[in-house]
Amino acid sequence: MSKQMIIAVIALLAVAGTARAEEKTLAEDPFALEQATHQSTGERPWVGKTPKEVQAWARKNLHHKLIGKEIDSAAHPEWQWFRKSGLGLFLHWGPPSVAPNNGDAWAMVWSQAKANAKRKMMLPEDMFAVAETWNPEKYDPDKWMAAAAKAGFGYSVLTSRHHDGYCLWPSDYGTWDTGEHMNGRDLIKDYVEATRKHGLRVGLYYSGPNWHYDYKNREFMHPPNKDFRMNYKHEKIDASNKLTSLMASSGPAEKEESEGQVRELMSNYGPIDMMWWDGNSIMTPAELAKLQPSIFVARGLIATPEGMHHGESENVKVTNEAGWWWELCIKSENRFTPNWHYGVECETNHWDTNKLLTELIRCRSLGGNLLVNIPPRGNGEMMEWYYEVCDEMAGWMKHSREAVYDVDLDAPLPTLDKTQNYTTKRGDLFYSLPDDQGVVFIRELQRPASVTLLRTGETIDFQYRDGSLRIVLPEAMKTELPDMVKIVLGK
Repeated sequence: MSKQMIIAVIALLAVAGTARAEEKTLAEDPFALEQATHQSTGERPWVGKTPKEVQAWARKNLHHKLIGKEIDSAAHPEWQWFRKSGLGLFLHWGPPSVAPNNGDAWAMVWSQAKANAKRKMMLPEDMFAVAETWNPEKYDPDKWMAAAAKAGFGYSVLTSRHHDGYCLWPSDYGTWDTGEHMNGRDLIKDYVEATRKHGLRVGLYYSGPNWHYDYKNREFMHPPNKDFRMNYKHEKIDASNKLTSLMASSGPAEKEESEGQVRELMSNYGPIDMMWWDGNSIMTPAELAKLQPSIFVARGLIATPEGMHHGESENVKVTNEAGWWWELCIKSENRFTPNWHYGVECETNHWDTNKLLTELIRCRSLGGNLLVNIPPRGNGEMMEWYYEVCDEMAGWMKHSREAVYDVDLDAPLPTLDKTQNYTTKRGDLFYSLPDDQGVVFIRELQRPASVTLLRTGETIDFQYRDGSLRIVLPEAMKTELPDMVKIVLGK
């Protein structure tokens, strides 16, 4: 063996020995191990940038639903309820909730991907036929809202009109509503009164697109195809045919009908706290404000990421650093379905209480709200698991609500920068969710005056070194729901 080879072998052995020594050191020192593993390894495009620079990056790189507008909080104190409450109940309910429909108006829209996957697609007229006989005999929004109030929901959003175009109230505009098909029954009135009675803020969803209006001359394919068009019978027709595209208005008469319906919603039910547009907006925020001076507009003013494909933590961290308010709307399901409205899968494929609360904590730690969709059955009942989850949430809120309600939401926030734990804060108070091993690790933090289990107030031991805090939650303190650790910083 040459002298050079011997030197190389000795060097390799030295490097290996150093590596093993470092591994041993890390293994023997959990604090050092946490310091190494809790560094953020993903891209952090907000670091070192001004809010304006982050906004420019977001507009170039993120989905449009992650983009908001700057809101002057001081100029709109009437909207502070939205940021304080943090948790909304999304109620997709209407003809698509009723069998044989499969839980969403999009089921009547053809796509090649759905055809390839053999997903159920319905002819529009088959879906529309449900409304001819639908009359939910067990509709009880008072029961829904009583449970929601106990569980800590601050507001609710009901689909007053979804893409199928059916209005849940007797409208004077058009003929596709409860006035024509339920003998004038007003489902919106009952919902608004129940929501207000139980102290929740009243929100209404309204779909700009109306797929029932002049549907025989509307496109029923998405995304569009340049080679052919798809009519209401799901027949491929020549691309030269003039059909109204899926998300567009067919013309002035349809627009006038929609505007009239929105005016009714804004005029006939007392104060409405929130408008949630989908597809497109029928009125501007200024036009709505003439009818409801204090109304808060979700889509149109804030970022509204939809599901985890938009709402990953790194995405909404950018949104928060850009200075935009945001709200994650998401289905309460563990595996993907197309169901925003009720489908039988919703009975078993759903979040448990731990998942819902963890997702709420995540959203709050990143400066946003959670709007979780839990769809009522077609007959007007809520699923039994909804009430079970609400009861468990009510118990958790009694001791840990302060970790998610009225917390600091303006950037900079510690999650993803100083810690990988979901951590909310209010001034010098930090509330952190331990990871799966029961560990909390936060960097660049002053030494705490106290660390306690929020649920009980019991003191928890901690390590503090070089500006970093490490906490291990004892097994005896753990429960099946989020065990928030309260950290009071020293003075």
